[in-house]
Amino acid sequence: MNNQLKVSLAGVLATVGLWGFLPQSEAKAGQLETTDNVVFTCVSVNAAENQYATVPQIVRETRDTSEPGLLGGYPLVKREVIQVSSKPMIVWTATLSSDHPKGAYTPDRRCQAVSTRLTNLAYALGMETFADISQIGVVNHEQVVYVSPDEEPNFDNVVFTLKPDNREKSEEILTQFKDFGQGTASDEPIYE
Repeated sequence: MNNQLKVSLAGVLATVGLWGFLPQSEAKAGQLETTDNVVFTCVSVNAAENQYATVPQIVRETRDTSEPGLLGGYPLVKREVIQVSSKPMIVWTATLSSDHPKGAYTPDRRCQAVSTRLTNLAYALGMETFADISQIGVVNHEQVVYVSPDEEPNFDNVVFTLKPDNREKSEEILTQFKDFGQGTASDEPIYE
């Protein structure tokens, strides 16, 4: 079989395969479930200064509950951002050293990683719950904010590592973090 025919056949199979995975647009209203979730995204605040911010958003997800998806749960039909906070939760300014093979944790990498962790915590525990169980601890000789109701801090429950300037005022940083999770934050973000 020549290469052009193989490519055409592969394209047809891929297209047919995608049709099988696209959600049915004819789902009945009673079969749609809508939920609002808090997600965190990383945005560039000042690229020239290498500053990024973790910003909360409220995202509305609509799922078709008529049939479970292949991997469990229900297929996502629609996702839309319905509210973006006008103030960042954390502004990332410091690069921290790391044993990670990719090198130092730059503000961009820290922002991306922590935004993902916060989104996962908000989905798993809810905003107020994870704020309530946030604590200050030490992991790998570094002071950290971590989330756990009764465990000691470890690599699995760290939210972020405090930069050296914030280690002396860790309780103040923790209070700001908790206030944000409970919706009572001041206008000032945490500068990390």
